[in-house]
Amino acid sequence: MGMKENWESFIAMTRAKAESHGRVSQYWDTVHNTLNLVLIFLSAGTTLCTLLPVHHYVAAALGATTTLVSAVSGFLAPSGRRQLQMESSKGFRSLMLRMVRCETEREYEALWKEYNKELLSEPFLPKKYKVPADTNFTMSPEFTLVVAQKESELAEGLESCVLEQPGPSDSEKDEKAGTLANHQEPNLADEDDDEEPGPMKTDDIELLLRPS
Repeated sequence: MGMKENWESFIAMTRAKAESHGRVSQYWDTVHNTLNLVLIFLSAGTTLCTLLPVHHYVAAALGATTTLVSAVSGFLAPSGRRQLQMESSKGFRSLMLRMVRCETEREYEALWKEYNKELLSEPFLPKKYKVPADTNFTMSPEFTLVVAQKESELAEGLESCVLEQPGPSDSEKDEKAGTLANHQEPNLADEDDDEEPGPMKTDDIELLLRPS
């Protein structure tokens, strides 16, 4: 379910890391060779200037330049940087090939642990030398089951809380009924006051017509 996608992401990441560190290693190898060649030519030129009848300032300038290039080479240490980047590239490439030949789940888990350790000891990688890797991580099948179980338990807990929520008690119902009745009585009284008087009865008419 998710192991295949993670396996493909592992292959893509280790390949990208190996190529990136390989590029940086080539760069420092070029720097190392260039500085060594410059030192060789400067040393030879300084020796020739001391042997030939050349002005002593030329020999002094070549000697100072040789010293400066030597100091820069010692400070940058391109040989050591090249070695670190090459070892890191070999480590990630080895992990990639071992994952390709992986046959059991135990080897799969062990390779992920080694990858995490390799990341901790990885030398600095400049941004311009990074090779982009298209990775798409997914959860492992075991963790997917755990998440699904937790979500179902949470949904059941919410449903039980809704069902166990108490409703209004009998006293509250009686109080609400009394409040509604009090609101309705004035309305009834107003309706009685607003009723029009009906026709007069016969007895009332006779009383009015009887002489006093």
